[in-house]
Amino acid sequence: MSRKIPMKVERKEETPQYYAESVQVVYNISGFKMIIFNDIAEYSSDSSVGPEALVPKTVIKRIQAEIALSPQQMKILSSVINNQLQAYEKQFGEIKIPNIQAKHDSSSASYV
Repeated sequence: MSRKIPMKVERKEETPQYYAESVQVVYNISGFKMIIFNDIAEYSSDSSVGPEALVPKTVIKRIQAEIALSPQQMKILSSVINNQLQAYEKQFGEIKIPNIQAKHDSSSASYV
């Protein structure tokens, strides 16, 4: 006979919170890694636009966190996220996504 054990979740005050402006997912035989980025723009002046105009020169992708997952954990996370998205859209309506596709390179990486 199995018995349910209550679970208690605690949050430390110093627990960091992150907003992901972009995410990269990479994998190898042993698992997956999600890399969370914040994007920071470097600006330079451009007198052709205006006397004090600043235009983006470079975007710096600053790593905020890396999360390593086993293949099984990744598949479970994918299912949980899909279920949560379906519940969200059922309650609040469809989430519109701009016509931007995930970028792939010749490695195991995908970027959004």
